[in-house]
Amino acid sequence: MYDLLSFREEMKNLVEKDQRQKSVQVVGKTIDDALVQASIELGIVKALIEFEVLDKGKKTFFGNDRECVIIAYPMQRKKRKDGTFMEIGDEEDSNFFEEEKATPQPGDFVVRLATDGAYLKVYPPQNGGPPVELEQIHNRLQEKAISDYKKALIKEVLQKGDGIYVKIGDFIHNPMSDTMMTIQQTPDEMEARITLSEPGPGGTDLTVEDVKSFLANNGMNYGFNEENLKTIEEHPFYGEPILVVQGDEPKDGADARIIYNFEVDSSHVNIRERTDGSMNFKELNLIQNVVDGQPLAKKIPPEAGRDGRTIKGRYLPAKDGKDVEIGLGKNVSITDNGRTVVASKNGQVMLVRGKITVETVMVIPGDVDGKTGNVNALGAVLVKGSVEDGFSVTAQGNVEILGVVGKANISAGGDIIVKKGVKGGGESTDYGYISAGRSVWASFLENAKIDAGEWVVVSDGIINCQIDSQKKVLCQGKRAQIVGGQIRAAEEIHAVILGSNGGTETILEVGYDPKTKEELVDLENQKKSMESELDDVDKNIQGLIKQKKIRRKKLSPEKEKLILDLRDRHNDLVQKIKKVQEDIQTREDYLASLKNTGKISVAKTINPGVILQIREISEKITRPHDKPTTYTLVGGIIRAGEYEAISENIDRR
Repeated sequence: MYDLLSFREEMKNLVEKDQRQKSVQVVGKTIDDALVQASIELGIVKALIEFEVLDKGKKTFFGNDRECVIIAYPMQRKKRKDGTFMEIGDEEDSNFFEEEKATPQPGDFVVRLATDGAYLKVYPPQNGGPPVELEQIHNRLQEKAISDYKKALIKEVLQKGDGIYVKIGDFIHNPMSDTMMTIQQTPDEMEARITLSEPGPGGTDLTVEDVKSFLANNGMNYGFNEENLKTIEEHPFYGEPILVVQGDEPKDGADARIIYNFEVDSSHVNIRERTDGSMNFKELNLIQNVVDGQPLAKKIPPEAGRDGRTIKGRYLPAKDGKDVEIGLGKNVSITDNGRTVVASKNGQVMLVRGKITVETVMVIPGDVDGKTGNVNALGAVLVKGSVEDGFSVTAQGNVEILGVVGKANISAGGDIIVKKGVKGGGESTDYGYISAGRSVWASFLENAKIDAGEWVVVSDGIINCQIDSQKKVLCQGKRAQIVGGQIRAAEEIHAVILGSNGGTETILEVGYDPKTKEELVDLENQKKSMESELDDVDKNIQGLIKQKKIRRKKLSPEKEKLILDLRDRHNDLVQKIKKVQEDIQTREDYLASLKNTGKISVAKTINPGVILQIREISEKITRPHDKPTTYTLVGGIIRAGEYEAISENIDRR
């Protein structure tokens, strides 16, 4: 049953579909050029575009060509071979589509009475439509009271069907019975309609030229509606106004506009879908990164207005479209004769007070949380708040955070600076990673995994952290204590207090590159695994060869192929083991070449439970030592020597 609810639902769907239909107005030297531009702006191929021509353009002798203008929009549906329609975008084979067949049109004929006789013309049928029957013509002649006509000539005209008037008979003309016209004109001179009176006995019909002459006598010489004029001549109807002339309304040119290649509405949220179909509400994609040379916006020039004209030939001026300037902010440039804006640096693109700007330093005014989503920047990032649990900040430049980093991940190509410290991930294995291409600076580090390409500098304390530093770990301040965890640095570890009164195990390692050491261990494990596999391969080869000698005949084809495959694997493993051995030797040579043997310094107290390791030598502290001390490797033994204070200025440079 089709009730009111069904009707409302259908209307709602139609409205939503209409709202989804996007159209663009584009210009080009030719219609094809305009369609190419429309294809780019709509994001669909030309074959799926419908369009209306607003201006065909014009070529002039002096070269001042006018571009053509079209309105383009996506095609809504196509016809299948079975005659049904399908919406564009339905998942069906495109071979199903075919152009809509033309509708069959029947033949037509016109009987017109002129002052010198009766005339007939016949139009042939189109697309398989039915032809005109002779009886139809005879009936029409009788309706017009024409009896003196040539039947043979009518048959000849019917057979030709060439649409040309032929005189077929005579009648007695009565001028008093001719069709009469009255005219109605709108006050603004934009339209005029005529009303016809039906001709009486012996009255003549009107021709197109008759109507045009009548209009010209009334001062109307522009905007003839040729289709309606033809209807008046061939199939007139009486007593109703017929539009015969219509002026052109002036059309103001479209203003220049700017097409942005990025989202200019900062409130727009684009939630990313995970591979399992769920939504990732942390990846809001609010931050739009661009690279040097990337196009950011394109200006569409203003269009010239098209003057109008009344039915009496009076011109109505139109306004040309207004030009607009593209607002240029920082780190952008303009090319293509002032039409295209491109980025001149890597960073975050945004529209700031109407100006396209690429910020190399991305500023997050508050916290990184559910409102911002994860932050990913090509430049530097400044977070004026904190980074909440479960979120991440990634940048190719520096990252500076004025608040606290919770159970979150921070990654930077440069330095990472956390003013109020890092709380870390605790038991979490997914969050609490801090990775810097250069150095990490913080007031405190707790339950975090730190990877620094250079220094780790902390003013208060380091608690239960796993730290790898390619240079130094420096903990200097009133509460500068390292407790728990594993701290590894190539050159130096320094703190006021090491360990705790409770004897918490605290592992401190210096004198080698921890990254290279990890790579070395991994390579050695790879080598052992491949050597073990090589041994098994060789045993299998020897076993098969032994079978062949015992039997004194060829093995089965399968076993012969297995021998060949095993020999190929033997050769492959030999080459891989050789390559891994070379990589191992390279890393061993690098570690052996390190000039610094490493040192561990404590400015106040070292507690039991601290394990010191300098290069390959380790020592466990079993009782507290309350004296400033620097530990170094001397003669293969870790020695407690004179305290060496931090020589560098550890304020961030």
